Amino acid sequence: MTRKRADKSGPASMAANSSGAQKHTAGGAASGGARDVADTSILEQLPMTSAYFRVALRHFGDSPDRREAILAGTGLTEESLRDPSVEINLLHQVRQTDNLVRLCGENWALHSPELWAPTVHGPLGVAAIAAPDFATMMETIARFSFVRAPFHTASLRLGKIWSQLEYDLTVPIEERLWRPLVEIIFVGIRSAIASMLAAPPSKTSFFFACAEPSHAREVRAVLGETVVYGASRNAIRFPSAWLSLASPFADARLHGIALAELQTAARRIEAPINLQGRVERLLSTLPIGRISADEVARLTGVSRRTLVRRLAQAGASYRQLVDAELRSRAERLLRDSSRSQAQIAEELGYADPTSFSRACRRWFGSGPAVRRSAPPERPKNRRR
Repeated sequence: MTRKRADKSGPASMAANSSGAQKHTAGGAASGGARDVADTSILEQLPMTSAYFRVALRHFGDSPDRREAILAGTGLTEESLRDPSVEINLLHQVRQTDNLVRLCGENWALHSPELWAPTVHGPLGVAAIAAPDFATMMETIARFSFVRAPFHTASLRLGKIWSQLEYDLTVPIEERLWRPLVEIIFVGIRSAIASMLAAPPSKTSFFFACAEPSHAREVRAVLGETVVYGASRNAIRFPSAWLSLASPFADARLHGIALAELQTAARRIEAPINLQGRVERLLSTLPIGRISADEVARLTGVSRRTLVRRLAQAGASYRQLVDAELRSRAERLLRDSSRSQAQIAEELGYADPTSFSRACRRWFGSGPAVRRSAPPERPKNRRR
């Protein structure tokens, strides 16, 4: 989990970042946007809890035809989902979400917000509610949120007046598909905050890194009036004074059990080889330019030193992964005749076309002009 200093301004100040937010279009993802990537193999490699899938199927699948429509294309069956040990991945969840959008509309996650109470979030919800105080609850959510929803990472930004929980999407998912999943997360956290306060969390603000949808009125009816769209990232802002509040549901034993389960799950995901895959996915979602090792470390919830060490254990380095991603993008962009060499160089973060030309000769054995006319290479499978 990463802690950062928060802005000292009021809860609506984040809306000022909307002018700098990247636009989200079909195929885009990540806070601030992402390039169009149609690689479903990325989603297949990410384990996903089946709880959200089962709840949505039971609630919205109130007839055989509707259940069939919700399961279409997922590869899952009602029989397989009855097995409590069944494992699904993010691709299953995304395909179900796509089906729900088509069947029920983009506001489907808000039809019955009570479905997304903390209990549906498994050990994460239990650890949050049983935490000794508000600060520990938010730290737990920030640290382990990706275990339950592997399409994002979270960080806690602390300030004197306002603090906020920030979410960065790390895989390429269309906005219409990630937005309801973020709505579910926000509904669950709002419920946890209300439980901790024993009162409606009226001073909480919710920020979405996307344009305002047609169902924004429903979102505000569920989350509260302070909902901001067009923000630089998905986030929840709350008064820092709440951090010192003791929880009325504090239970050290229950919190410890749930925390141990989350730590076990996190270790599986954060193993060196899995961390390499997470870094590769982060690099692939970057819309333009480059991302620093410090920022990648923040987004993966480890220190830069730990990032370097674990990548080395997996037989890789951050520089190698960046170079491989740049090479892959260059190969793709050079096929686009509408882009000039200078434009491609700028998009890849090179200072000038000459530097890009040198990189092309290192990658392909020839300059950009020659590479444009060469046949495409067969893609190499990345280790995810």
